[in-house]
Amino acid sequence: MQISAPNHVIGDMNRALECEEVVRPVVVSLLDEASGAGWTAEELLPAIEEVVKDVRARPQS
Repeated sequence: MQISAPNHVIGDMNRALECEEVVRPVVVSLLDEASGAGWTAEELLPAIEEVVKDVRARPQS
């Protein structure tokens, strides 16, 4: 799946919404695929939240 480049500059109030719109199909696809493999939403959502916490804790490059 291809992620498009942002149309709004950093600081534009619409940029966060645009980012959400761009990543939503990717996240939904991930959830659908994992659900199809037998994982439940109750398992998947906390797991994704933990991954997000781990990514936030990584040093910025």
